[in-house]
Amino acid sequence: FSDPPCSSVTMAMLRSAVRMGGLWRQSMVRCADNTGIVKACIIGLGKNQWGTGSTGQRIRVSVRDQTPAYNGPKMPKGIIFRTKMPVRRKDGSHIKFDENAFIVVAKNKAKGTKIKGPVAQEIQHSSKHLAKWIF
Repeated sequence: FSDPPCSSVTMAMLRSAVRMGGLWRQSMVRCADNTGIVKACIIGLGKNQWGTGSTGQRIRVSVRDQTPAYNGPKMPKGIIFRTKMPVRRKDGSHIKFDENAFIVVAKNKAKGTKIKGPVAQEIQHSSKHLAKWIF
């Protein structure tokens, strides 16, 4: 006997999940600013109950690796800065990065003073209040 084939609905759901890509809960991300966090795990994705996060979305993370100088909260809020999954722009081009990264945010302001690495243009459109701090 062989396994029954998957229904077309199940296959469509799998294809859409793969196409969505992005960052799920429990994804490990690097910190792209100088707050002292090195690595963190995503535990919340903005207002979504479930799904994936893309560049510019708010997240809550759990700090997994930090420098001795870091004395902030264990579960800060942040914004996704870079993703490995390609992001399609309005002009038809795609952009992707080598790592998944975020920055720490408190009261609509970036907590760090420096940002390491490249910054995607999509951040400016999704975070109007942070645009003056980032760009």
